[in-house]
Amino acid sequence: MLEERFNRLTGRVLAGLAVRVSLYAILLGAIAYGMLWGAVKYGPSFYDEIGPVEVLETVFALAATLAFLFAGRVDQNRAPCAIVLATFLFCAVIRESDYFLDVLVCRHAWKMMVALTLVLFAVYARSNLKAAGASLMSFVSQPSFGILLSGLLVLVVFSRLFGYGSFWKELIEGNYYRVVKTIVEEGVELMGYFLILVSSFEYLHDAVIGRRYPEEPQ
Repeated sequence: MLEERFNRLTGRVLAGLAVRVSLYAILLGAIAYGMLWGAVKYGPSFYDEIGPVEVLETVFALAATLAFLFAGRVDQNRAPCAIVLATFLFCAVIRESDYFLDVLVCRHAWKMMVALTLVLFAVYARSNLKAAGASLMSFVSQPSFGILLSGLLVLVVFSRLFGYGSFWKELIEGNYYRVVKTIVEEGVELMGYFLILVSSFEYLHDAVIGRRYPEEPQ
């Protein structure tokens, strides 16, 4: 009976994994096709600071923020880690919205909002340092951490180096290299945010499964 139950659970887990991987692949394909379509139809403006690609980056960062927070609500043991991750991702949301904040609020508004967010986080961390450390250590051992780390490396390191202006200037004659540089850099950044979004969904999925089957193998 126990073996039969274990086999059923394993089948559900594998089926769920296959569905999630398929959905991620479809979404990634749609993103790639949309970027190609936008470049052909609208040209470089599609990748401008207020263009659809930049907006989608902000949407991905915000969606990941909410997914991490919801995971912390589903599983209280994950809450401290979820708050840490959501805080820094929300700072990324603010940074990606700098143009709109500068225009609609005031110059350097995004910097003030990031500073306020970090101050509030510091107050929380001071009272929950031990719990946050334990929760983060637990997160490091999960597959979603590897996905998050990959996304951060793509976003913070690879996109900056691969989008370096002098590199593309050497490959492309004339000022058109600026257009190519922007398209490449924004495309790689979007990929980084996509990986972070996948990590948040996987973290949330693990929280839901852990609550549903607290004593079952997963």
